[in-house]
Amino acid sequence: MKKKQARFEKEFRDIFAKLMFGSPAEFKEAKKRVSKLWHQDLNAFKDAAEVVFEYLPKFEQIENTKNQAAFASGLSMFYLTLADEYFDEFKNFTLKLLQSPHGHVREAIRKSADWLHVSLTSRIDPFTWPKGKKLTKAQKDERKQAKKQYIDFIKEIEDLIDQYEDDNGENVEYIDEMKPSVQKSLQMFLASMTEGATYGTIIAESVNTPPSILAKRSEIENEIIDMLKETESDFSLQDVKNAVFNEEEQNDMMKIVAMFDRGGDASELSNILELATDAWNYFPHKALDGLSPVEMSNNDA
Repeated sequence: MKKKQARFEKEFRDIFAKLMFGSPAEFKEAKKRVSKLWHQDLNAFKDAAEVVFEYLPKFEQIENTKNQAAFASGLSMFYLTLADEYFDEFKNFTLKLLQSPHGHVREAIRKSADWLHVSLTSRIDPFTWPKGKKLTKAQKDERKQAKKQYIDFIKEIEDLIDQYEDDNGENVEYIDEMKPSVQKSLQMFLASMTEGATYGTIIAESVNTPPSILAKRSEIENEIIDMLKETESDFSLQDVKNAVFNEEEQNDMMKIVAMFDRGGDASELSNILELATDAWNYFPHKALDGLSPVEMSNNDA
């Protein structure tokens, strides 16, 4: 074993002891040490980071809820460093802590687990240079694995949400309006895990969309690109598609209109409204499980 790796492992063991059983001052300092070590030598950090898996099973030994939250918060850089290779291990631990009766613990693990979203999306849409360069076989294999992990993970979160739904007893329109609970933490985590273009693309790929709708969708995409250029908008086609996919209420369609509207005449505004309506009706919506309103209407017919 390399001397530096051995030193980092020793440091990590001391850090975890402080996170699990130390005073507030001690576990705050321990979290700072994790970040300092990560910036000091990333390779040595990664070589020694697997020590974390000795401590995840020991979480039940932590009796003080402040230490539980500190432990969860202190895992952030370990998630960042190891999530690609050990996604399932971190996923299982995350889902376990999201069901904690203590809100501070749930919030701490939710923030650390944001790196799971980064792990999935970066493997599904890896950075390539120059742009358009073909993926290697290893990258293609990683993409395939990450897509399956993504779909399975979302399904597990949704199943937990259903499990806790009856315990919540709230009738609210928005997640932010919910009282602190396991259900709210799960809903917030689901929202953060499904934001962005990658999840929308995966859902769209999993839906058997009729060729006629795909053709109409392609036509609308070209019209949007032309309209964005014509109105000198700062937004892109992907911005429009994201706005449709992540909509939460009917009025959100006006966000799309605002992407084009430059205060032109009535004729231009009419064209923008027509195009925004077409995009809304033909593009996938997360709230409709990746279907478009047109597809939903056809299914109901």
